[in-house]
Amino acid sequence: MSEQPTNGAPSRAALTGVTGTFEKASASAGIGKTRGTSGGGRAMYPLGWLRGVAALLVVIVHAYMWNRTGPFGTWPYDGVGHQLMYGVDLFVDMFFVLSGFVMWLPLAAAALSGKPGRGGALTLAKRLARVLPLYWVLTIIVWAWSNPNLPGHWEDLVLHLTFTHVYSDQYIFWTNGPAWTLAVEFHFYVLIALVTPLMHRAVVKARSKDERVALALGVPLVLTVTGLVYIAWLTQIARPATTDWSMIFSPIGKATDFGIGMLLAVFTVAGVKLSRPARAACAIVGAGSALALALARPIDTLQQEWWHPGYAIAVAVFMASIVLHAGPWPRILSWGPLAWIGGLGYGIYLIHEPVMRWVGSMGLLPEKAPGHVFWITSICVAVPTIALAWVSANTVELIGEKLLATVDRNGRPRNYYPHLPDEAPRPPRRGAADAPVPSPRPRRLPALARSVLERSALARSGS
Repeated sequence: MSEQPTNGAPSRAALTGVTGTFEKASASAGIGKTRGTSGGGRAMYPLGWLRGVAALLVVIVHAYMWNRTGPFGTWPYDGVGHQLMYGVDLFVDMFFVLSGFVMWLPLAAAALSGKPGRGGALTLAKRLARVLPLYWVLTIIVWAWSNPNLPGHWEDLVLHLTFTHVYSDQYIFWTNGPAWTLAVEFHFYVLIALVTPLMHRAVVKARSKDERVALALGVPLVLTVTGLVYIAWLTQIARPATTDWSMIFSPIGKATDFGIGMLLAVFTVAGVKLSRPARAACAIVGAGSALALALARPIDTLQQEWWHPGYAIAVAVFMASIVLHAGPWPRILSWGPLAWIGGLGYGIYLIHEPVMRWVGSMGLLPEKAPGHVFWITSICVAVPTIALAWVSANTVELIGEKLLATVDRNGRPRNYYPHLPDEAPRPPRRGAADAPVPSPRPRRLPALARSVLERSALARSGS
């Protein structure tokens, strides 16, 4: 172990390690992706595949919901099958845990290094550049298709474009149902951007590593506790109706998910590493706990809200097997098809419901029926969804990357001409004005130009 100076400042070796982590974390805004990062296109941790797999599972469960039949909306499966399908929404909690981890990672690394890192405005801009282009384009297209006669439900459009539809019981699932999760995430993007300058000032004033660790843990712990208190109030005191969506899906109710992801980020940048047996145990316990929670979860009751923090903890334990490790990771985590799907995860998640509605309106989906028919529906929706997500990733979603390319890593306008001199021409030295000015040396014209001029002169003399 490296020695710690008596003044509370970290040793040079410790500072170098944490600073290196900060630089890698700052370059991993597209963490888990194979391109689009500033670190040479190489992600710090192989996590992107989780988004892609989770997005495909959400497509399947929405196809399952599409195939409800009869006047009472009978589900295709019952018993354990229905319980498992109903539990797929644990992957929504996983999205929130991942976002909390990615957003807090650079800030936690800066806190432990004792040096201010990337500004809050730039952090917010980087995140919005990733999500806004596709979100806004898709929202406008789907809203226009759903409201062919103006003015239509213009309130729905305004609420979705401003990420405030999550506060409306009427419009929260309109236009594009899965978009409510983007509204929830937006609130935490803004929160972290507002907290960033406060954290930077506090970190610089901190006198010891313990104080810096406490600062890095403070916001995640507050969010975790706040979310738990809200769920307790919701289930024990408020007891809203099941149609009070704005209360059940409130951002504050998902604060625990984000807080748990942020806590994992602190442990990661603090240098906590797990042995191989411990990592295997985390993977098995995390996945097994998520499965057990899904099987034991009560359905259609407010008490099921307590399962979401449980899902978040299980996901974080599973993720620990990946991030609390310096690598190399198992090759399966960077397998080409898995990485490709992971890169399309955001598009798949956001595009699939409009595709399902459109394909269904065209009569291209099988007739709704109980049993396994929904798997065919899943394929009919997934194929065009993946194709459109690929198109989006190579067109619409590049808009944000192009805009971010106009600024450097510090948020300053990028210098596109670094090879040109920045200084103006210097004035002549004193006394240089009296010196004779040399006559310019005649420049020889290229042979082709000289030949053209000669022919032109002969033509004029002939005329």
